[in-house]
This record gives sequence, C-alpha cells and structure tokens, in this order.
Amino acid sequence: MLLYIHIPFCDSKCGYCAFFSQVNKEDMITPYFQALLKDIKYTLQHFNVKQITSIFVGGGTPNFVDSKHYIEIFRHLLPLCTSDCEITFEMNPNLLSHTWLEEIKNLGANRLSIGVQSFHNDKLQMLERVHTYDDIARAFDIAYNHINNISLDLIYDCKLDTQERMQYELESALKLPINHLSAYSLSIDSHSRFGDRQDHTLQSKESFGIFVRDFLQNNNFKQYEVSNFARVNKCKHNLGYWRGDIYLGVGASSVGRVDLIRYFAPANLEQYIANPTQRKKEYLSLNDLHFESIFMGFRSEIGVEKKLLNQTKLQYVIDDNLCYEYNDRVYANDFFLADSIALYLA
Repeated sequence: MLLYIHIPFCDSKCGYCAFFSQVNKEDMITPYFQALLKDIKYTLQHFNVKQITSIFVGGGTPNFVDSKHYIEIFRHLLPLCTSDCEITFEMNPNLLSHTWLEEIKNLGANRLSIGVQSFHNDKLQMLERVHTYDDIARAFDIAYNHINNISLDLIYDCKLDTQERMQYELESALKLPINHLSAYSLSIDSHSRFGDRQDHTLQSKESFGIFVRDFLQNNNFKQYEVSNFARVNKCKHNLGYWRGDIYLGVGASSVGRVDLIRYFAPANLEQYIANPTQRKKEYLSLNDLHFESIFMGFRSEIGVEKKLLNQTKLQYVIDDNLCYEYNDRVYANDFFLADSIALYLA
C-alpha cells in the first residue's frame, strides 16, 4: 500500500505552483496536524491497512513545519511499514537544518527530495523561489550527513535557459551527492499565480528535454520515466503509481484510489480541519483504469500490457521503431513520445 501525506504550508508561494499550499498560516499548523492524525487513523482502519510499502510526504513544504508535529503521525504509521518501506520527505534548500533532519530520520525518513529547481540566481528569482545558489550547497552538506538517498528537482524550458546554462545546471547537480534527479519542463498552470502568462517559458519551439535526457544518460543517470532519472534507487513510490497500485492520500487536497473509486480530500484548510475524513468520490470503470495504465505505462519503464492495445495499430508503431515488445508488454522507445503513442494505441 502506498501512502501520500500532504503538508500544505509554505514560507512563500512560487508563481508557477498550482499545488494546494498556503502561506502565512502558521496558526493553523497545530490544528491541521491534529486533523491529519484523525484522518490517518480513520483511513488506516477504514481500508484495513495491514502493510505500507512507501510513504511520500509532499506539499507545500514539509520542512517548513517543526519536526515535532510528525512524531505522533509516524508513531501510528511505522508499525505498519515493511522493512524496506521507502519514506520520502520533500523539502526546500533554505529551510534545512541538522536538527530537523536528525529528528525526521529518527522517525523513519530514509529518502529526501530537495527542490533545487535551478543553480542560477536570476532563474530562481524569476521562478519566485526563496532560496539562492549559496543555499543549495549548504543544504546538501547538511542533508548528506543524515540521509544519503537524495533526489534533486530541476526545472527546464524557462525563458532564461540556453544550452550552455542548462549544461551548467546539470553539471552542478551531478557534483552533489545525489542518486536520483527529476527534471520538469516548466509549464504554467492556469491555477497558478503566473496564470495564463507565457512570458516565463521558453520562447523557441524546441524543448531542452532531449538535451537534458541525453546529458544525464551519458552520465549514468538512466531515464526510467519521462521526467525521472536514477543512478541507483529509483523512487518506489512513483513506480507504484505508474504500475497502477492502489494508494491512499491523507491531508487537504490529497487524492487516493482503492480499486475502482478515487477519493478527493477538500482543498481548503478550514474545511479539512473541520472534517478531515470527508472525501468526494469518483467512480471509475475498468476502461478508465486501462486508459490510465496505457498513458502511465508508456511514460515509464513499466510499459503496457499488450492485450490492452489496439492490435492492428500496434504492429505499425513496432515496425516504425517507436515501441518494442517484451514478455507480452509493450514499451516506448522514447518516453517523450509516450502521449502520442498512447493516444494512437488506446
């Protein structure tokens, strides 16, 4: 069983961010975590959870919150965790401290995902990130003293990007003690503060995605999903999503899916605190799940069951070397073409 925990508090809101997060809400942290604990207890009992194979604490900014708030939560979760359970905390570089990391490590954390996004101060400023280049090296010095399974996030296709600048970013990332890197093309969601403005994104038509992929793979970081690269230690949690495993979500705006029902928690702090077990339900069909598995499978090394695909069209994409077949599963040769392949074969 996968478990996602949403922490919606931040010290600042990045302009491109469309995730549910709040600033200047420190007075609501304690009641939120009280509600979160109720949510967790109810969810574990309601779904009769016997084992947890991965926990992902995301946000928001989980390390904006004092580590003491996580103690009671993990006291309930750890007895259910498998011996190899992956427990990831997302975090921002400017808020890392030895004390905080030592305390969450003692709670069971064994993987960190650090939101670097860029090694250029002008780009960080444009993206409305609070940290600076100097914060990054300091953060990794601290982090690696406590947990050595570390992932780094980068953003590309920003209007400031050039090939030279991107190469510097990638070289800088690979000098750090990481074994995983997530690289995302900047997209402006209409629900973010940047809104429908396109003046932050790359103005040319050609993305840096292929350049990023080739550079990382030439440096022993294998692409195993369109945005994810690993030298070792692929993200178990995300692999579970891409396989179509059932997953639970707790916290405001969290999402879970068990069998043919998807559950949505309210994206509202006050509403969630008042009723932390409230969920909207979306009833899915088997066709819905098959459609999702096709899209997720082609975007990653998971691949797609051959029987789910249009058999007549399948041979065309294999003949054109867009896909290959192995053990009754079909895989995309280029993850960047995954969506087009999925639409054609679904």
